[in-house]
Amino acid sequence: MLKPKSVLVLIGTAALLSGSIISGFVGAHQGATGVVKERMELMKTLGDRMKSMAAMVKGKVPFDAGQMAAGAQEIQDKAPKIVHLFPEGSVQKPSEALPSIWQQWDRFSELTDRLTSEARALSDIAVAGSKREIMVQFTKVGKTCSGCHTDFRKEQKK
Repeated sequence: MLKPKSVLVLIGTAALLSGSIISGFVGAHQGATGVVKERMELMKTLGDRMKSMAAMVKGKVPFDAGQMAAGAQEIQDKAPKIVHLFPEGSVQKPSEALPSIWQQWDRFSELTDRLTSEARALSDIAVAGSKREIMVQFTKVGKTCSGCHTDFRKEQKK
């Protein structure tokens, strides 16, 4: 059982992670074409979904377990497409992908698989779990996104 202070830390972490994910998308699509544009659009969709769920977790909008489940389901459905949108060497501007993706392809693939499974768990928990359990699992989804961005995306300018 998590203590209230632990839940607040989880909420803060989830908010920070989702905010950093979203901030990277502002203006990033300008000039993107082909597979780079396709993956940037997919990532923006996933980021937007994380942002809407974070707003519920942070209490900025009313909490709705059904919307959390639907958001998690969308992420679960779209996450497996990520690896197909990173053909080797597709780093042309405005891509923020690092060459380390292809040097560490197994890790990159594993992180996309983990995103799928963490989102599936969030969807399941949102249907039957408590708000606290949902928040804990949402944080796991956010950490998976952040882990991939930390290792495989160019550092964002602040």
